[in-house]
Amino acid sequence: MSERFKEIITQIPFDHSDLKVVNRKEYQPLFEELFEIYKNSSPLEKSSINEFVQNDRDLSYKLVHWIPPCLESDPERYVMYRLISASIRDGRPDFRDDLLELVHLWDFLEEKGLNAQEIFEEAINISGSFLFDQIMDPNRRNELGF
Repeated sequence: MSERFKEIITQIPFDHSDLKVVNRKEYQPLFEELFEIYKNSSPLEKSSINEFVQNDRDLSYKLVHWIPPCLESDPERYVMYRLISASIRDGRPDFRDDLLELVHLWDFLEEKGLNAQEIFEEAINISGSFLFDQIMDPNRRNELGF
């Protein structure tokens, strides 16, 4: 696994009584670097990163609770960060929450006039998660939507 990934993710604080602590402005570049490291890692390195994050609930929660600040300014980038986060966690801490988020992200992209299929396929190429298979199926996506 990338030692730099491990170094960055462990230095970002997480507090169960203040879930927004990870969203402080000074941590944004660290999260962006995490995702770049992950995107540019080999499949073996990605697997190691996934295992490292999934074996520590607080590391998973850091990725769950970080909200990229580009929701309106760059919706495609926002969604890609959330998709990579879901890939790294691969269903942790709760795959049901991830499935619902992925459906919302798909709908959000469509509302913004962006090609959800293409963006999700790009995320799958970075690192596929079993969750993406369900969202890529229109019937399953409709079942999960509300």
